[in-house]
Amino acid sequence: MSHTTSALTFCSALSAAAVLLPATPAFADEEDGDHGDHRGGLNLAADVEGAAAVDSPHTVSGNSLGGGTGFKARIGEELHVPLVRFTPEAGYGYTRFFATSTGGTTYDWDAHRIIGGVRVGLGEIIVPSIYGHVGYGWRQTGDPSVVNAGGVTFDGGLALDLHILPIVAFGAHAEYTYVDARPYVPQWLAFGLQVSLTL
Repeated sequence: MSHTTSALTFCSALSAAAVLLPATPAFADEEDGDHGDHRGGLNLAADVEGAAAVDSPHTVSGNSLGGGTGFKARIGEELHVPLVRFTPEAGYGYTRFFATSTGGTTYDWDAHRIIGGVRVGLGEIIVPSIYGHVGYGWRQTGDPSVVNAGGVTFDGGLALDLHILPIVAFGAHAEYTYVDARPYVPQWLAFGLQVSLTL
């Protein structure tokens, strides 16, 4: 092989390397971007909901509970692989129950909860989920016949989210909630809306 042929071959190899080397990181970045869509991340969420008391208590003062409203704030870490979203999370929940009375003063109830749990969703754009939490809850009321008390709380529910943008989702949920604050144990069904941001 002549020196001229060798030089041309060497120059051709260098030219090919110069073209391929910058393309390799770009390809790697593209690959990483694809995987990045599925890594998940810090998940911040908020719920607003209406509540309906289950087995409404009837207190000595003549009060009983009807409906209520509330909210939850949640923070977690979403683990996202194709078609599966697994999110351990913690949060705070507040529900205000409106009382009715047989003739005396009405005393609304406040229920507070500190909770931790998980939710599991299946899908990418339309994502049905199941979730559950346990923690500590307490009841506060101005009713002199009902002492303020607290105890174990748990909830379980179903949600349906719409992920139009990669990091934003919104949807609706339904759940059952229980707070072991005796002797009048608050338990209710909640129906509401939620929005979440995954960073």
